[in-house]
Amino acid sequence: MKTFGYFLILLLSCSFTTAPKLRVLVFLDTECPICQKITPKIRQLVEDYKNQVEFEIIYPTRTETGQGATSFERAYRLSVKHRLDPTHQLVRQYKATTTPEVVLLSPRSEILYKGNIDDQFYKLGAFRAAPGKHYLREAIEATLASRPVAIPYVPAVGCLIN
Repeated sequence: MKTFGYFLILLLSCSFTTAPKLRVLVFLDTECPICQKITPKIRQLVEDYKNQVEFEIIYPTRTETGQGATSFERAYRLSVKHRLDPTHQLVRQYKATTTPEVVLLSPRSEILYKGNIDDQFYKLGAFRAAPGKHYLREAIEATLASRPVAIPYVPAVGCLIN
């Protein structure tokens, strides 16, 4: 009976030690200039929320290779897991149209925010020196504080996913 009690305590303690995390999918294209320019922002978000949010880069370009993705991550110092999506399964699932585009997901995989990381690039060929709105950060902060996301969608600006 002692062994069963110990096993039950161990099982219960293991099952409650890791709370489900928020997830952010970041759709990137290694050749897109805007994707290249936002990599420092991704690095900072990953660092700022490393214990609360799981980030994953999705490469939706049909011709992207694992080696190309790894080289891109090395060149831009991104330490985030990645997935290739050449058949556009995730593109269809999350209705992604553009790179860069982010999707913030609840622990139950509900879309909480979708669109631009911030408002620095507000239309093709037009950008601000610095962003005024930090859409993804604000959505993460609201969700972590158990508040609704004020702006759940902003059209992404960048390179179209083909």
